[in-house]
Amino acid sequence: MFNRLKNRVLTVVGPDLPALPSTVGLGSGSSHHGHSRDSDHGGKGNLPEKFRYARPQFLQLLTYDELKASADHNVRPIIVPRDISLLPWNTGYAECVNSGKSEWNEDQAAFHRQVLSHPSKQYHDLPYTYFGIYDGHAGYGAALAASNQFHHILHEKLVDIIDLLMPRMEGDESTTTGAGVGLNAILPHPILFHKQVSKDELIVGALEAAFADMDAMLAEDRDKYRNAGGCTALVALFILGKLFVANAGDSRGILCKRVHRKTLPNVRPPPVHEETMNGDAATEEDEDDHIVYAEPCSFDHTPETERPRLLSIGKLNPNLMGGEYVAMEYAKKPMTKDLGTRILYRQGTMKGWTYKTLTRNDLKMPIVTGDGKRSRLLGTIGVTRGFGDHDLKALGSGLPIKPFLSCHPDVVCIDLSKIETDPSEDNVDGDYGVLVMATDGLWDVTYSQKVSNTVFTTLKKFPTERHRYTMAAQELVAKSRGRANINGHWRLSDSRAAATVDDISVIVIPVYQYYLEYLEWKRSLQKPKVPEVATEATPAEEDTPVPDLSHLNSSSSSDSDPLEDAREQPPPTNNDITSSANN
Repeated sequence: MFNRLKNRVLTVVGPDLPALPSTVGLGSGSSHHGHSRDSDHGGKGNLPEKFRYARPQFLQLLTYDELKASADHNVRPIIVPRDISLLPWNTGYAECVNSGKSEWNEDQAAFHRQVLSHPSKQYHDLPYTYFGIYDGHAGYGAALAASNQFHHILHEKLVDIIDLLMPRMEGDESTTTGAGVGLNAILPHPILFHKQVSKDELIVGALEAAFADMDAMLAEDRDKYRNAGGCTALVALFILGKLFVANAGDSRGILCKRVHRKTLPNVRPPPVHEETMNGDAATEEDEDDHIVYAEPCSFDHTPETERPRLLSIGKLNPNLMGGEYVAMEYAKKPMTKDLGTRILYRQGTMKGWTYKTLTRNDLKMPIVTGDGKRSRLLGTIGVTRGFGDHDLKALGSGLPIKPFLSCHPDVVCIDLSKIETDPSEDNVDGDYGVLVMATDGLWDVTYSQKVSNTVFTTLKKFPTERHRYTMAAQELVAKSRGRANINGHWRLSDSRAAATVDDISVIVIPVYQYYLEYLEWKRSLQKPKVPEVATEATPAEEDTPVPDLSHLNSSSSSDSDPLEDAREQPPPTNNDITSSANN
């Protein structure tokens, strides 16, 4: 209470200065992650910030007044880009701030369009597009740092392998004959390796290494800058006609699809709690015999979903528990009165249950407590993968939590070239899917199937509108945010259930638009060489001296590579591009 009052007073005294960062004061922290801000930056509030707080560049909220208006907890305005052309493929984006649990919106989002170029110029330029969404907790520092730095790290990792991803421009028969470039084949020289390495594995490795380096960078900066807290990370990479989705944390990505009943694949049924609480089926049929369903592209990392991994760490490294916790899960909560009796338990990676005699040591707090969204690691944090949290301590015991956390992502790869479509139908969004990336502020009150239904319902209402994907993102945010009642409590519009109180950020990406771009790039590599016209010299011409043409432009010589001229110029990058917010 005192910190909040102090922050308000300082804001009134110096109205021209930004309010105190959310890493100072406001000890409530992120409610769904369950730990306070003061617990993990260890009194480092005097250090400078590496990046000044801002919203995503493409929203173009440039002044402090605009930032403050976007963080109005009473109104919770939905912010969307004013100029959607700044985002590729008319991609939609929308966000809104929390209802008051932290001063600023701790979510961050970013995108970058880059071109991989080999320094030797012996390989074709390879364009790619990256989207990232980061959900910060215990402060905005880690999410802000990731949104500003991760794309640089990823680019370096991809540059390292460009010679293995792309064929050489000289001496490559697939490019000189126009028969294709073998973009999906095994590496051209597998004899150099003891094992066969596919290009997909190289890209997955680049993503995994970039996640590790980003987390290491936050660790190095913690003594130099005030990068408070941690963040989850959800990244989508479009490259070589494929979609790679890497996730560490509880943000989620799904591919919303709408296909004809005849071509409907086997759909994974929703979890039991989703089906019973939300009432949604695994699919939904519309009036023209098409099925709408959600294809998962990521999986949540919470103490409940990662219980076996966490219990294994505790079992193999008992010193990490400091004698305060026990690396076991019990079928029922052990009580003092149960000492000496048999109780069902499991530990480590056990999938089944077995009996043991209850001892006093079993009365200690388990590593993982609670269920579902209320599950906690060491009674403190509700997410088990992501960046940062290097100084986070467990509530009560003060033990470090970072050894139990991981920055390693799960990566899902989708090959867009293998998607079958019906040329007679205009259903490219349904066949290729619409990728929805969102922080857990959305998923706390809705489910994957419901999101897919909302996306295609909105797209159907606006079949030709350029802003249709932005409208879909805005609709998703509006439904999860709900409306404030007369008591100031946020409730869902279609029920009396509580709406989300967390920050919400949503990206809606039309996947087919990227695939069109990829096909155009691929065609540019398949242009055949212009054949040289050979003429036989007549006897009279054999004695004719050959004129010296060395003074002419070297581009007309026979040593030039026509593919060098046929290559497309790299698309402009968006590092310096920003967009505006529509209040």
